[in-house]
Amino acid sequence: MKKIFAIPMILLSAALCLTGCSLTGPCVPDDGKVTASLEAMTRTQLLPEGNLYQVLWRTGDRIAVTDGTVTACYTAESGGAATATFAPEGTPTLSSGPYTAWYPASLADGILPSVQTYRAGGVAEVPMCATSEDLTFGFCNLGGFIRLDVTTALTDIKIDRIVLKADQGLSGQFFRSGKQAVVPGSDGVRLDCGGVALGTNPVSFYISVPANTYTGLTITIYTPDGKSQQICLKEDASYSVKRNEVCEISLVAGDFETNHFEPAYLRPGNDFNHTIKLLSGTKRGVTTADTAVKRVVFETGSKVTKGLRVDSYDSPWPIYMNWNGTDSTITVSTAAGSFRSNKMCCYMFSYLYMLEEIVNFQSLDTTPAEDMGNMFIYAGSRAPRLVFDISAMRTPNVTVFYRMFQHCESLESLDLSNFETSSVVNMDNMFAHCYRLKTVNLSSFDTRNVATFRSFFNRCDAIEELDLDNFNTDKGVLMSYMFYSMASLRKLSIRGMDVNRSATNITYFFQKCPNLTELNVGDGFRKPDNSIPTNFFTINSETDGVRTASNPGMLTIRCTQNSADWLAKTNLRWVHSGYKSATPVTVNFVDDATGNPLSVTWAAN
Repeated sequence: MKKIFAIPMILLSAALCLTGCSLTGPCVPDDGKVTASLEAMTRTQLLPEGNLYQVLWRTGDRIAVTDGTVTACYTAESGGAATATFAPEGTPTLSSGPYTAWYPASLADGILPSVQTYRAGGVAEVPMCATSEDLTFGFCNLGGFIRLDVTTALTDIKIDRIVLKADQGLSGQFFRSGKQAVVPGSDGVRLDCGGVALGTNPVSFYISVPANTYTGLTITIYTPDGKSQQICLKEDASYSVKRNEVCEISLVAGDFETNHFEPAYLRPGNDFNHTIKLLSGTKRGVTTADTAVKRVVFETGSKVTKGLRVDSYDSPWPIYMNWNGTDSTITVSTAAGSFRSNKMCCYMFSYLYMLEEIVNFQSLDTTPAEDMGNMFIYAGSRAPRLVFDISAMRTPNVTVFYRMFQHCESLESLDLSNFETSSVVNMDNMFAHCYRLKTVNLSSFDTRNVATFRSFFNRCDAIEELDLDNFNTDKGVLMSYMFYSMASLRKLSIRGMDVNRSATNITYFFQKCPNLTELNVGDGFRKPDNSIPTNFFTINSETDGVRTASNPGMLTIRCTQNSADWLAKTNLRWVHSGYKSATPVTVNFVDDATGNPLSVTWAAN
């Protein structure tokens, strides 16, 4: 075990923590700049003979600073010293302190990076954190290091990447305990080496990890030509890594095997999105608008070996992402025969405003996915048209579709007939503001466990007919605005839906559907307690052309007598009477089983 005294580092960004190593200093300067220093303990003894390397900032290093609500990035104006001045990128809107600063910037997402970069004799970056009342920061390490000393008797062996996994988490979501990062999950970590040659003399590979005692440690070494070797350390052995210390492990590499049929594993969706925006010049941020990217192409069986890596830490094959500014195309390439998604697919294509096409999407296996929230939000929202084929997409493990296609404003059709949704609990705003969406196939949807349908089709102006008889809303606790402002909707069939829940959670359900002529509902479309939701069909001041069913002037509702009696008590009565300032609409109730007319007594206005 080696005590840390000094590390050569390239600082790229900073992230979040609750408390940190703080320094007192002068008030915030008028120019908005911040000062960052490196804690005395942020040092590593890298070599047994004690050679020391000072920790110095470099020009262009980036840190992220948060006030708890807003996060802003700052860039080092100069390097070569342990203290540097950082200028704001843009105009920060930070409020008063205390402030927290993070390094690297990906920590601003509350995630320890799963992929690190090899640096001869040290590490490329060390996760650090600092707090301050006045934007003068003193950074401290959040963990320690594992050093792998690797030899081989084989000839012409080069290392492309090394993957570490243990019974304890090495990367991913983390929280702060004292001065240490704690990872509650079990994700491993990868060191990208870029072809470091091995031989009979040990080559050292440093990997930054949380301070912990690790058991079940396995190490997989990959070569650039698709071969790998997995080394399982002694079964009951434990390896202790302390903050600011190095744990040394010696390995002998041999017996490499070729990975023939495994797919290439993608990183989480937010990392994928960050890389797209970095290449296109937008910088990081899943909610940052990008207007450069028009096409995303997935390419399998590729010979490409350059670009930014977007493969998961444990992928058997590398995945490279490249940008062509001439045709505004992002290409995602792998030598493998297919891609496999991460369990977190959220934000993959988010805020790519000018996106027109995703090519070869069918090469992506999404079976592992659990969260597809915001996956396409605002994709193609300013493009002439957005086209991609996800008809073969598999979703057996997904629980969240929150805002998945929201504001895909140039998307005209979706075939989701292979979606498996029995595990989904959240469909909030799934298609909201898809203004040009005309056809959507949801015939396979099983919604028995969905709790949130709010604004499901809110402002889908181009859809004329919807058959959602397969929708079960027994567990739906929030369904307001579900069909709000569907300007072209003429026919809607929702025979399996149930609205027997709090009246406030089904408000604005059918409001502003001026062309609606036929509505098919079942016996569950009523509230036995006779409570009435607000603005269920309309508000009293809506005029012709806005009020539901006002354009045809006639609405036929197929239902049971019980549902008809309840509907006549809702503000459908205002549609029927024209109250206050619209033309009365003829509302006919028809028995869904027999086709015979049903009589109702309308409530007073």
